[in-house]
Amino acid sequence: MDHKELNTEQFLSNDPVLLPQGMPEVVVRLNGKWCLNFHASEAKSVSFTYADQEIECVRDDKGVWQAELPFQSGVNYILLKIDGVELLSPYLPIGYGYSRPCNYIELPDEDEEFYTRQDVPQGRVAIEYFHSSVTDEWERCLVYTPYGYDSSDTQYPVLYLQHGHGENEIGWCTTGKLPVILDNLIAEKKCKPFAVVMNCGMVQVRRDGRRLVDFREFDEFLLNDVIPFVESRYRVGGSREMRALAGLSMGSLQTSISGFTHSELFSSLGIFSGFLHDWIQGSELDMVDRAPSDDSHLRFLEELQDKDVFQVFFRAIGDEDPFLEYFEKDNEIVEKSGISEVRKIYKGTHDWNTWRKCIRDFAQLIFR
Repeated sequence: MDHKELNTEQFLSNDPVLLPQGMPEVVVRLNGKWCLNFHASEAKSVSFTYADQEIECVRDDKGVWQAELPFQSGVNYILLKIDGVELLSPYLPIGYGYSRPCNYIELPDEDEEFYTRQDVPQGRVAIEYFHSSVTDEWERCLVYTPYGYDSSDTQYPVLYLQHGHGENEIGWCTTGKLPVILDNLIAEKKCKPFAVVMNCGMVQVRRDGRRLVDFREFDEFLLNDVIPFVESRYRVGGSREMRALAGLSMGSLQTSISGFTHSELFSSLGIFSGFLHDWIQGSELDMVDRAPSDDSHLRFLEELQDKDVFQVFFRAIGDEDPFLEYFEKDNEIVEKSGISEVRKIYKGTHDWNTWRKCIRDFAQLIFR
């Protein structure tokens, strides 16, 4: 039945949270392939963007627009566009990517058990607000605490964990499935219970009467605002041995900068699909008009005296990641420095399907 033919009585009899009667499922499997199957009978065009590629949908005689998905497993962001206007579908999950709220599609994955909710004790995620000396604004962070935190007086280790460019502090809890991954690992005794703090690394500041994003301000934001606030409010951290720092993509560069510059604060670093050299500063991704970075933070590796300076120095990336060349270039400075490293190459590209594996493996190594 076409959606236009529904009368008021029929529509009101439906649960408004669910697809109305007669409307097809949005993601379907046809001829062995996953497809987007979007009903928009009055639309003149429907498309979606994935990985900077716009894919046009084709309309059938019932007003359903369809296109084969360019991915066939895992979780992937899409930007839906109808008649040239970007919009959010209420019938798909909503996350944050592309520097805006956006839909994502999650398909079955052969390696999905580790991030699937199990019948195990669950930690909790709290939203905290604090005033930042860097942005002069009220900011928020998400704090995961493991099961048992609320009923004990134990001091827990803490991981400060960052997202990538165009994302924000919710990413690791929505598309990243971090709470589920850690709940499962802790229940299986594969990792020590620890807290996780997730902040927005797209740090917004006001300069010359305008607002802009300066990712390099994250270092000061983390040290002067986040760590003092979190560690005064929660029983976490308090010493180098009880702190770790990690991030994906842009967040991995922020991890390199803060981790190398303040190695006295963090016992372990995690570089996920990411970078030691700063290629973002001065590039088209940098909103600040400035020269390329001098990579002064890399002097830490050049002057390294102790190859075991970190309990864990973890670097990982997907074998089809478009930034693999950058990762391999960083291999040279790592090997020359002699620093002890755990390096992994996963099957995958620059997305959450790889980053979930990164946090799964990194979590099992730290705070031992």
